[in-house]
Amino acid sequence: MSGDDATKVHVEGIGGGALSKAQQSQQLSDRRIHSVGHGVKPPYHPDRLASFLELNETHATAVRKKSRYEVGFGFDLVAHDDVDEPDEADDQERAVARNFWRGAESRWETGPHQSAEPTTPEEVKELARQDYHSVGWCALEILTDMEGRPVGLAHVPANTIRVRKPQSRFDRPRHPEEGTFVGGDEAQYASRGYVQVRDGQRRYFGEAGDRHRGQEVLINGGEDDPRVTYQNNEDNDRDPIFVDKETGDVAIGSADPLDNGAANELIFVRNPSPLEQDYGVPDWVSAIRTIGADEAAKDYNREFFDNDTIPRFVIKVTGGELSEESRNDLRQMLHGLREESHRAVILEVEKFQQGLDDDVEIELEPLGQGISEEMDFRLFREKNEHEIAKVHEVPPILIGVTETSNRSNSQAQVADFANNVVAPEQHKFSERLYRLIHQTYLGVTDWTIEYELRGADQPKEDADVARRKIQAVRGAIPIDRGLEMIGEEPLPDDHPVDGQTLIANVGSEDAPQPTGDGLQRTRSKAAPPEANKLYERDWDDVKADLTKDPIEQTQFNSSNLDEGLYDFGENELYLSFKREEGSNSLYAYVDVPTAEWSGLVNASSAGSYHYDNIRLDYPYVEITNFHDRLPEGPSPDADDVPEGLPQ
Repeated sequence: MSGDDATKVHVEGIGGGALSKAQQSQQLSDRRIHSVGHGVKPPYHPDRLASFLELNETHATAVRKKSRYEVGFGFDLVAHDDVDEPDEADDQERAVARNFWRGAESRWETGPHQSAEPTTPEEVKELARQDYHSVGWCALEILTDMEGRPVGLAHVPANTIRVRKPQSRFDRPRHPEEGTFVGGDEAQYASRGYVQVRDGQRRYFGEAGDRHRGQEVLINGGEDDPRVTYQNNEDNDRDPIFVDKETGDVAIGSADPLDNGAANELIFVRNPSPLEQDYGVPDWVSAIRTIGADEAAKDYNREFFDNDTIPRFVIKVTGGELSEESRNDLRQMLHGLREESHRAVILEVEKFQQGLDDDVEIELEPLGQGISEEMDFRLFREKNEHEIAKVHEVPPILIGVTETSNRSNSQAQVADFANNVVAPEQHKFSERLYRLIHQTYLGVTDWTIEYELRGADQPKEDADVARRKIQAVRGAIPIDRGLEMIGEEPLPDDHPVDGQTLIANVGSEDAPQPTGDGLQRTRSKAAPPEANKLYERDWDDVKADLTKDPIEQTQFNSSNLDEGLYDFGENELYLSFKREEGSNSLYAYVDVPTAEWSGLVNASSAGSYHYDNIRLDYPYVEITNFHDRLPEGPSPDADDVPEGLPQ
């Protein structure tokens, strides 16, 4: 169909207007009352929520454990899931991200005026996660240099932060401090950002990413000294937004009009709740009454021991009544016995006889020993403890409860906690940091952070993570360390390869060469390294499988490679290597893309292509007892040549 004959479709919306993509949600916002300059009122008082950490030890332990398991055990830079080939992730971008997280000039602060204290990213983020779980949201201040480049993060107590937004019931924005209505282009941004309220003072912050709206991030320099710069993007009509740190005034396009300079920006992360729009709600809110009951039980227990230093009793007076003076003397004596807890009581009745009739008798009758009450108290507290741990989704063993745990079910509980509670939070938090810090501020798209997941029994996933970490550093990890990362034992002392050899150097001339008995087991330089071997298979078992799936087979004109076969059904590449003595050696690389096979057979030097692109990049199976030729099959299509092949 020609361009002139193409059918044009025009869709009319309700009321006759043309449909357009909705850029923002159309839902109504919450009109919760809030005061000028102090931000939106949170659904629960954050100071009260934070104070529960000091009131209840089970709640405090659960919050600390969750935070530590999420971010406290460290992280690695790994290729983002959107990168098709992790080995092709940009090294310059990795250097930029590494300099931010681990660079000599990066700064991490756990509070104001603490820049001189040696603090780590783990400490800062662990405090933020404690806020997230105890208050319902967390705030991280983005620290920047003079040119606006991020150099670190600072923890800002969540209970001091309030969200700002237009404050009129008629949706007419007001000045954040004066309360007067604002007009013009700045109206919709008049109360943008956040305000910190502390000791009667206020400090304003911008929203993360606002200062780089409409800008393009450029990375200059080499891998050793990359430099991030910003320039206006002519294709983006959004303007940067700046907030005055002292007054909360907003400037569009430039920070020059602000009297007190531009405020730093906050990464504000809330724990989402269907009942709250501006703030988050902590998971344990449903257990507030349980925590309150537990505190009441502790108060009851304290009063029990304060008041029951002697057995519970009744003072029985018969034959008359005590004078007021005798009552006071008796009361004073009994109160004085509290300091001698659980000791026998000696009551000298004679001293009260003066002024009493001869028939008056004073007796003490115990009413109970308090044992049943104490047992009820302990059972009640145990029930509360389990209820609080349940809303936190923390297994009992991690909060110190061992009565219902043994080695086997404890490991299963911790693994379930790691996989179903911690891992999703790690992913959400790392994605937030990736989008704001890496993409928006640093221009890094290929690399993200991946937190260590403790307690998860997932050997396949762990091995895959280890492989990605090794690839991220181009194999610059000792063999023994790599084996440890995948849960294997280090190489034995009598192994022909030294365990401290870098994985990248295995099989190369730079690797220490074996001597003695190990010399008999050496392989050609072109053969894949032992560290990449998965297992061994006998040729007789393999040969039958190669006749079932579509294959291509070719012979190489190479000093190292003899034959090659590609199994399209299994994505396996079989390569036969020439040896000076005896039959060829055969290896089957697994999970090899079709494009890699095409690149190998069409390269000007198959041996060089294999060495540079295949040998260290794919795990393999060693085929034993191979004394044959590879099965015949169709030859590769010479016209199917991928782009970018080495010539």
